[in-house]
Amino acid sequence: MSFRRDFLRTLEAGTVGLFLIQAVRYVYATLYAHASSADLLQRTVDPDVYANAPGAIEVATVQIEIIMLIALLLLPLLALIIGRWRISFPLAVLMVAAGRSVALQVTDTEIATGGLVVGGGLLYLALTIIRRPAFFPVMLLVGFSAEQVIRALGDTYDYTWRGDYMVPVTTGLELQMDILIAIAAILLILFSVLLWFDELLEARRPGYTRPERGQLNLWGGLALGGLLYLEFTVLSLPNAVARWANADYAGIVPLLIAATALPLVPEVRNQARQFASMFDSAWRGWLWVLLLCLLLVVGRRYEGPVAGVALVFAQFITVLTLWWFVQTGSPRRNITGVNVIVAVIAFVTLSVGDYFTYDYAYVRDISDPTYQNVDNVLRSFRNMGLGLALIAALLVSIPMILARRWIPWRGGRTLYTLATLVAILGTSFVGAATSGTASSPRPPANSDCLRAVSFNIHGGYSQFFEPNLEQVAQLIELNGADILLLQEVDTGRMASGGVDQVLWLARRLDMEAAFFPQNEALQGLAILSRVPIVDSEGLLLPSDGNQAAVMRVTLDPEAGLNDPAAPTSQLQVYNVWLGFWLAERDGQPVPFDEQDTKRQLDSLLNWIGTPAPDTRLILGGTFNFDFRQAPTDALYNDITTRLPNLEDPFADRRIVETVFLVNDTQWRYDYLWIRQLPRKGTMIDASEEGANTSDHRSVIVQFLRRGGEPALTCP
Repeated sequence: MSFRRDFLRTLEAGTVGLFLIQAVRYVYATLYAHASSADLLQRTVDPDVYANAPGAIEVATVQIEIIMLIALLLLPLLALIIGRWRISFPLAVLMVAAGRSVALQVTDTEIATGGLVVGGGLLYLALTIIRRPAFFPVMLLVGFSAEQVIRALGDTYDYTWRGDYMVPVTTGLELQMDILIAIAAILLILFSVLLWFDELLEARRPGYTRPERGQLNLWGGLALGGLLYLEFTVLSLPNAVARWANADYAGIVPLLIAATALPLVPEVRNQARQFASMFDSAWRGWLWVLLLCLLLVVGRRYEGPVAGVALVFAQFITVLTLWWFVQTGSPRRNITGVNVIVAVIAFVTLSVGDYFTYDYAYVRDISDPTYQNVDNVLRSFRNMGLGLALIAALLVSIPMILARRWIPWRGGRTLYTLATLVAILGTSFVGAATSGTASSPRPPANSDCLRAVSFNIHGGYSQFFEPNLEQVAQLIELNGADILLLQEVDTGRMASGGVDQVLWLARRLDMEAAFFPQNEALQGLAILSRVPIVDSEGLLLPSDGNQAAVMRVTLDPEAGLNDPAAPTSQLQVYNVWLGFWLAERDGQPVPFDEQDTKRQLDSLLNWIGTPAPDTRLILGGTFNFDFRQAPTDALYNDITTRLPNLEDPFADRRIVETVFLVNDTQWRYDYLWIRQLPRKGTMIDASEEGANTSDHRSVIVQFLRRGGEPALTCP
């Protein structure tokens, strides 16, 4: 009876935890997109012109969404009133299940329904701490582990938020995701009612003893907020861990799933208790935080398997501290609901800081003296990703530092240990099997005639921030790219839903991929290719504004071809993102030689050097200047002068604009040069699909692999 009840409680808590974790990611990314869209729309010359643009949303709508979300985030306060009611659990579960299902059924309610899942999930969390404190860690760890498996199945993409996604159930049978989620929501409600009824019967049995109660104090709330920040930004995402450590994603997935779930094994906690008891209680917590910080630093500052293992171990000891957050007993006033709100505030505060570690350069000057220096403070978050993680690690360790008289880790029955270990091994195996299922890269349709494409995908959003990663993939397929240069790519940011866009696009398009980070290891440049990649490297360029960078990959177009006339040199491909040209700084004109763009271009050209006469080369990307305007025309001339025989295939075209701004101006910011590659065709994708996919247009050049065959016709 006890095992069955614990299983039902684990199933209920884990499912609610999964829905809560998924909803937090979804609401964060959606709110980011809506706020960005509203800010952009209000800066247009005529907002009515863009009213029907994909993703366009008004400021008033976003304000209502924010107010609604804040109200829903206060739902944990209900625990102060209904915390003693047994039926409080089914009520919280009903909120979570209804919100999760309706989110896929009703359009334009993303923040309301997602916020209901988050608010209801936080209420359930508060009730669990109060009435079932032993299941508080279970709720979060099962939830994070399940999410890791779901993302491994989707190549880091969470398809459970796409209602029209078809899920194969059996041979010849597929169900839409919205139907599956509705079924899961109904089953969750039934499980909760069954468990509530079972607890009612148990309370009526002779000799019934009320279970031990728990509470979350202020320090526990701060610790929970810090833990959630670490989990959502890095430690629970295998792709983020892999990018931080520059390690193999497929190898990280099973290790991270195991590290997340292993503290659920009673014997593991018993061993942790014996290990912790070896240290003086006055220093135990401080040693713990130092170890966690050391692992985070090693994982961020070093690369390869050692860094990956360090972050996996950091995840293990981070989630192991969950047992220290809750205190058991019977306090006169249990304000757990209030301290769950404290956790939310701590998490949101750190998350705002995380946002500005990427978008620091886009903070506008604030003239209001009331907020003096706020703009400078926000810009100072540049390169502070590791610093914020260390602050969160300190918050996570506070309860352990303060608790000197007890160690909350306890062992358990052998049956529980064996059952949990089997479940973890099975889950890790599924993660390993699904994360390494990338198909072999598809070769070019015509190995003699190749097509290069440069495309700034705007973080996987349209001009007005409609999520559209699938549309990006479809447009690339239509463009027929063999060599693809991508700019503004995310590989695990909360703002883009935690998706590794490089890995997802590479597997979706059956291409090889290389990535070079510009900001915090999770945003940068990528090159995807059907031509075999030999090696890759990158360089951060000097930047006062947003960090600029260049990456280079070496391709071998002759790999697997029996071509006695093949060139001896390999193909060098350079992908670039440069900073913006500034008209003034602090109210003063910026001299030409002090412009970020000028200094970055000089560093770029010095890094490339002078190519050998027969070197085949592609240079492309987002340069953020228009060669037709003074004084930036001098930058264009520098490129063509210092790289002899470099051809701009678009120089003689009448229409060359590649970026369309909301102030009704169009510029050529995206370029694609070729060298020692006979050109066969050019195109700028001005289609409606292209206009709805990004604020940039893809630039396409078709060329021959080698010279000497001018009569060859390309498709």
